[in-house]
Amino acid sequence: LWLAPMKASLRTTLIVSLALAAGALMVAGCGGDDKPDYCSNVSDLQSSVDELKSVDLGGTDTLSTVQTDVEAIQSDANAVVSSAKADFPDETSALESSFSTLSTSVKELPASPTAEQLLALAPPIASTVSAADNLKSATNSACD
Repeated sequence: LWLAPMKASLRTTLIVSLALAAGALMVAGCGGDDKPDYCSNVSDLQSSVDELKSVDLGGTDTLSTVQTDVEAIQSDANAVVSSAKADFPDETSALESSFSTLSTSVKELPASPTAEQLLALAPPIASTVSAADNLKSATNSACD
């Protein structure tokens, strides 16, 4: 007779334990964001690059706009390279190289560049945009 309450207690403990284990598996299996850390960094970079793409190289105050955009891209590119280099070494290296060329080109401009000097930024801007787009394409399967 005294075994009956013990069996019921053991059965209750077993049921509770199984329920907790099942709950933990469900949370681990489908909870949260399973995307790699670099996904948000790539998204931030793409936003910064989109800003740069929209710059009118023949417009007023172009140099300060480009400088601001390049600073934002620098920060985002550093984050992307840090988080994605192991998985995407070719794409991150291309991004570093193209951005380095763009950054150098912007730094070499005089304080009051001519229209011709500003238009010379078009190729390094296009190269940086292309490298960012290639990295985004490479990461799409993991990030979408």
